Amino acid sequence: MKPTLRMTEFDELTGSSSLQMMKAFLPFLEPSMQQWAAVYIRMQELQNTIALFQTPDQPLPWPRRSMPPPEKLIEELKPYGGPTESAALDQMKNALEAMKLYQKISELQQKTSGPLSPSDLIQEMLPPEQAAMFETYSTMFQGMDFMNMMQGTQD
Repeated sequence: MKPTLRMTEFDELTGSSSLQMMKAFLPFLEPSMQQWAAVYIRMQELQNTIALFQTPDQPLPWPRRSMPPPEKLIEELKPYGGPTESAALDQMKNALEAMKLYQKISELQQKTSGPLSPSDLIQEMLPPEQAAMFETYSTMFQGMDFMNMMQGTQD
């Protein structure tokens, strides 16, 4: 069985429960009747769409939203596609994350003079509180390494 796709706001505004019931009834009709019933259903949806936008002064049936960041838009669109579209959207999201990471590394490289250490990269990508904690632990562990090194030379 195919997974059911969510209806969009547009589908809800241009469709109706009776049209949904007709769509569900289509497989039970004779093949010759299915075609005409399907065309009738789509024509009703088209008429509903035209009626929705008929009055020029009437505000849009849904509020205009500002365009979200690409990652958020991908998450908004994902529930309306099937497995293939979902996989493609995931690839786009991963590509966007990779581009952001590359951009962060480039910016960090411009700030520093010399090669970047893994520690610098990690610290740059963490939120400020976690970066401070990471710095504390790094310093603490570096001190421990120095102490261990010093103990090893005294023997």
